[in-house]
Amino acid sequence: MNNYLLRIQYVGSHFYGFQKQNGIPTVQGAIEEALLRTLRVSVSTIGAARTDKGVNAINQYMNFYLQDEIDVEILRERLNSLLFFQKIFVKEGRPVDLSFHSRKSAKGKIYAYILSDNPQATMFISPYVYIYHGGIDFGLVEKAFGGLKGKHDFTFFSNRDRSRPDRNNFCEIFDAGFLNKDAITIFYFYADRFLYHMVRRMVYYVLKSAQGKVPEKVLANPFGASEIPYARQVLPGEPLFLVDVVY
Repeated sequence: MNNYLLRIQYVGSHFYGFQKQNGIPTVQGAIEEALLRTLRVSVSTIGAARTDKGVNAINQYMNFYLQDEIDVEILRERLNSLLFFQKIFVKEGRPVDLSFHSRKSAKGKIYAYILSDNPQATMFISPYVYIYHGGIDFGLVEKAFGGLKGKHDFTFFSNRDRSRPDRNNFCEIFDAGFLNKDAITIFYFYADRFLYHMVRRMVYYVLKSAQGKVPEKVLANPFGASEIPYARQVLPGEPLFLVDVVY
């Protein structure tokens, strides 16, 4: 038995998320179909992150098991000939140890969200930029990120599922910050794990914090508050990018 790793990038607006679903286009479904056409055998892939509808990936990882040995570079070229026009590109393929698991072996993930208050300057890269109105205070941005860092119960930023009252909502954010380039601002988050819609909720919370709408005592310790304001809004998926998975 052999274990093969694929590192891919894709434009999420073409798909209803990463994870395979019956009857609708997904990234995993498109890749497994291309693998079937190339290898002439059905394989099940394992993805590192289940990105949502519209969310893009710069570096997503998948592995699959195959009885035969294959030339992974030839496989990569053939897959790209089938997938490129679906806005999926295989950046790398290589054999890995049988113990490697794209999701379980991951130590962390990095996501980035692109924002701007200048619709004219960013018109040609829409919808991959979230346009907000009103200026922001980057000193308050830093304070908001500082309050989110560390290991906390992120229930306020999660989907509330009454059928799973014992669900583990603890995540550890190792780093969070921002980059500015011309009219673009990028918020980034590096954590051991992320909950469903968590990143897009945190972006909205930080944005509102930067506009002075969150009390500074909450910014310093949001998880000590009885309720975190602006933690329920889910921003659009297209400006969100899975940047990398850390192994």
